[in-house]
Amino acid sequence: MQITSNGYDNANINALQNANINPNETKGDKSANSEQKQFSVEEEINRSAIKVSISMGAQIILQMMESKQTVKDNSSAQKDILDFLSGKKVSEDFNLANTGYQGKPITELSKEEATQLVGDDGFFGVEKTAQRVSGFVLSFSGDSLEKLEAGRKGIVQGFEDAQKMWGGELPEISHKTQAKTLELIDKRIAELKGEPTPKEDNSNTKRTTQVDITA
Repeated sequence: MQITSNGYDNANINALQNANINPNETKGDKSANSEQKQFSVEEEINRSAIKVSISMGAQIILQMMESKQTVKDNSSAQKDILDFLSGKKVSEDFNLANTGYQGKPITELSKEEATQLVGDDGFFGVEKTAQRVSGFVLSFSGDSLEKLEAGRKGIVQGFEDAQKMWGGELPEISHKTQAKTLELIDKRIAELKGEPTPKEDNSNTKRTTQVDITA
């Protein structure tokens, strides 16, 4: 999968693939942490960004399916994400199942199944996506503030890359997922710095701008 329009290339994908990403990893898993120490801070940023971009792409496509919009790829980057979410292998070992998702290919879901996946308890819903992405960062960072902040930077980068990839403002669910993910990361950063834990953001502010990828 070459997502070169946003700065991704095979080296970045291989770094993610070789990390043996497991959505159930925790920062207490020493074996996982010891394997991942080989990656540089820059690589950690790229790996975090890729994970976020994939999740945001899934949320966008699922919401389009939910509203029965036609999914069209306008760039090689979008096509790569669509291929990935359809279950195609992008390398020998890196595919949709590596994210922890065990269901049908995203592009083959019914409207009802798509709605369920982005719902409160869905795999690509706000809570589970935020837990999965933040858990990935917490796992590789351990007690390293430098790696934790690098992972946070990657999350922000991935969100911005997703906006560029889909040509506009991301849907409300993606903004909520981003906020929740950063909230969990910031809580750990505050703990390591010995600072007060940031208060949870319970804002109900809605974003109504939708992404148009059919032009």
